[in-house]
Amino acid sequence: MSRGYRRRSSWGSHRIFAGFVGAWLLAIACGSNPEIATKPKIIDGGAELGEPCTSATDCSSSFCSAAGFCAEPCTVALDEQCGDEVCLPSGNCSVGLGQRCKSDSACSSGLVCSSFRHCAVPCEPGKQGVCKDGAICRPEGNCPNDGDVELGGLGGASGGGTPQPAGGEGGGPGCIDVKVDFVPQIPSVLLLIDRSGSMNADGNFDDAVADAVLGGTYTLGDCPKDNDWRWNVVRDVLLNASKGVVKPLEDRVRFGMSLYSSRNGRYMRRTRPGDPFELDPTKMCPELIDVPIALGNHQAMLDEFVCSDIAEDTPTGESLLAAAATLKAFDQPGPKLLVLATDGEPDNCECPNFGSTVPEKCRAPGVPAMIQAEVVQVAEQIHADDITLHVINVSTPSEASLQQHLADVAAAGGGMVYPGFSPGALSQAFEEIIDGVRSCKIDLDGEIQAGKESTGVVTLDGAQLVLDDADGWQVNSPTQLELLGSACETIKRGDHDLDIHFPCESFQPRPVPR
Repeated sequence: MSRGYRRRSSWGSHRIFAGFVGAWLLAIACGSNPEIATKPKIIDGGAELGEPCTSATDCSSSFCSAAGFCAEPCTVALDEQCGDEVCLPSGNCSVGLGQRCKSDSACSSGLVCSSFRHCAVPCEPGKQGVCKDGAICRPEGNCPNDGDVELGGLGGASGGGTPQPAGGEGGGPGCIDVKVDFVPQIPSVLLLIDRSGSMNADGNFDDAVADAVLGGTYTLGDCPKDNDWRWNVVRDVLLNASKGVVKPLEDRVRFGMSLYSSRNGRYMRRTRPGDPFELDPTKMCPELIDVPIALGNHQAMLDEFVCSDIAEDTPTGESLLAAAATLKAFDQPGPKLLVLATDGEPDNCECPNFGSTVPEKCRAPGVPAMIQAEVVQVAEQIHADDITLHVINVSTPSEASLQQHLADVAAAGGGMVYPGFSPGALSQAFEEIIDGVRSCKIDLDGEIQAGKESTGVVTLDGAQLVLDDADGWQVNSPTQLELLGSACETIKRGDHDLDIHFPCESFQPRPVPR
């Protein structure tokens, strides 16, 4: 039943000036290296060249540099007094040219953040005589930096070329470097949540919730009541808009959800204890509330995960089969993961429980063990279809037989079993599982040319990774890279800056559709 890596690195050519005098003069000119040039005291009546200042009015016949020294106005882009920096139209030397940035606000006044994520001089596209070393202003409206050239692995090249931004045509006239556009493979995660009647506060789960609240490690969810139920805590841990696991990842992980139970399996309700057991051909079992797999799915999942909306039975095997069929039919690239959260031993649609209200065949002592074995077999079948199955145990630690069964299910599914006996344990389990499935495979928006793999430069958080190193990167195909070892583990957790650059002759970007 259905309802319903960022890119960067800046290695500007910061020259080492010989001698104290050279460093002191540079500090006067454009305010750099203040730790070398000692600030003299301001002279009464207006500061002179090299003296400290806070605004232009402090300087008697010069301007106040960004570093707080009076300096003479510069006049041309390559004015020698600006050293590694350049002269801006304002007559000031730039400060921080080539530094790493995320936005214009990260750069000093007069500079902008380029597509290479370096602070650059703004200019009129195609104009000459503004940028350093005779370089032509980029189409995006800023000057190339030395750091952009060095990233392409062509350290001795002139800065006169125009590095192409992601998606540009590599190999064009004057092209030095291609910043490669890419998309990490997006995992697909289907959450299969037990909706049986025991997903309440029984078994001292309410005590674990109270302890977490008292200890300051958990705040109750937003249901009108019953916020210490397993069902409502799972809902809160997954889908709370401010602290839940799903919301911050919904643009990087495709989530789907299936809430499962049944109401006496496939049997009709008996009005009297002595009535015969009759199958109802119209009855659905398992009873599923499904949210299809998609990006941006947080709100759709929250809408269906209704507070305190538990039912009766636990047809885990049939529900796993249905969820796995959904994942198998989902044809988007990337790893596929099925996460089962359950608190009780499984029953099935033929034997919805093991009491006196089921047919005689379901009351035999060996039936529960037989059903458990069937669930393990289903898990093996799921793993054979390249789907990894993890299990979150929301029961109580005292149920030893259930602990072993769920461990067997996870092992058969190629995954792990995680304890979920408290709100904190539940949150940690979901976070570890979902972070762990984030892919280390990177799909490129173009092709690496044959034999040119080693010319690529891949950096993670500013550190260059080594090709074919155990903790570096490898080429899986002309259109795909993969991070390895510690680099892979890093990229799976949190937000990180990943840059991929190739020389123009080594990479052919995918043509931009017209």
